[in-house]
Amino acid sequence: MSTPSLPAYPSDSSSDSHLDVAQDLPTYTRTINTEWDIPPAEQQHNFHLETKKTGARWLTLVVTSRAASDDEQPTFYPGGNVTGSVRLTLEKQEVMDQISIDLYGRLTIFSHTTANFLHVSRPLFSAAAQNSLPSLLRRVKLGAGQHEWPYSFHLPKGVSILSSVDMEGQSQRQTYRLPPSFSDLQSDVHVEYSLVVRVSRGGFRSGGKLVVPFKYVPLARPSAPTILRQLAYQQNTPVVEPLGDPAGWKTLEAVTVDGMLFKTVAVTAHCRLSISRPLTYTRGGLIHLVLSVEAANEQFLDMITPASLHIALVQRITFGDPPETTRFSRRLTEQTTMKCYDRGNASWWRAPVDGAHFIAPAKVFAGEIMVPEDLVPGCQILHYGHEYEVVLYPLTAVGFTPNAPPEEILVSERVTIVTAFAQGPRPRPHVPPEYNSEPG
Repeated sequence: MSTPSLPAYPSDSSSDSHLDVAQDLPTYTRTINTEWDIPPAEQQHNFHLETKKTGARWLTLVVTSRAASDDEQPTFYPGGNVTGSVRLTLEKQEVMDQISIDLYGRLTIFSHTTANFLHVSRPLFSAAAQNSLPSLLRRVKLGAGQHEWPYSFHLPKGVSILSSVDMEGQSQRQTYRLPPSFSDLQSDVHVEYSLVVRVSRGGFRSGGKLVVPFKYVPLARPSAPTILRQLAYQQNTPVVEPLGDPAGWKTLEAVTVDGMLFKTVAVTAHCRLSISRPLTYTRGGLIHLVLSVEAANEQFLDMITPASLHIALVQRITFGDPPETTRFSRRLTEQTTMKCYDRGNASWWRAPVDGAHFIAPAKVFAGEIMVPEDLVPGCQILHYGHEYEVVLYPLTAVGFTPNAPPEEILVSERVTIVTAFAQGPRPRPHVPPEYNSEPG
């Protein structure tokens, strides 16, 4: 697939990158309760620059975060404060021009297209603020010993970024929630946050720059499942299927699968997929599924096993921009490229069949998709976005050739991936042992 043409965003542009709280953020599922199972904001991390000759630490950045240990990358959550201090240790008196700390949020695509969606700067020391003389005459010295400056950044809920200027010269802005930190080598997309300390010495002496990456994790959880499903989790029993707990499932429209059996007999089957509600799932959790297969040809039906079913959790990635008309250009068509990756496959087992609900002979299968613990929640930022859906691919069986190609999506349902579990008992896998090795 060719590399898409992407709009240019200056990598160092950062003006007005904060969220205007008067503007509406994109909708996002979250609960009112603000109690989260996260570490307290008391873990201290220390990062240093050392002199080449002696190895002495002359610049130290202290960061206080919610990481579980100091070995982990500094970690922050929505609405938190990035705090700490910058420590400068001088062996002798030195002329100093400026010391600053910046916070960046940066999107990188294909290793060569980089854009800042967040940039906040804090001056810690400035010779200009202490001496009104012209820069060539200005000399502000810091004495030997240790100098320390505190800093604090409040992580905004989101950012408001200039996207275009319309035909009347009015600026158009787009608001985004802060995306999670991630690095996806498969799609070559990276969202990175960092703190950057810059030290500018006087005269022609070289300065220094200390770059410290940190992790940002959005917090959201599903609403509670039905009482019947909560009881199943609590008692470690199979979840109640759609007929017994209709509020706990979304049943999609039936789809038709056509093909040839042993290259001589035309077969038509009807498949109906049910997905557990709510359609919001936690990393490390489960997506429950029920699939019914109905067909008049019982020989074909006998050949359908858990290995015949192919349902996946798919990540759909979009690069580019929608159509727009601006003061300087007119683009009537989308300039986007899409990629899809399977991020999880279902495991299946036979389930009881209630013949009263089917016109023709049928088989029913129950299944689960384990949501990977490291899956990145859906996000949209600048010219990149990704979301998730559960998709059903054509059935396969020995001797059966479907008319549709194997990668064709028969039916799909968009779902949301979040980082926290719903309050109450957590979902448990319930694949019967005899089916445990048959992913579909």
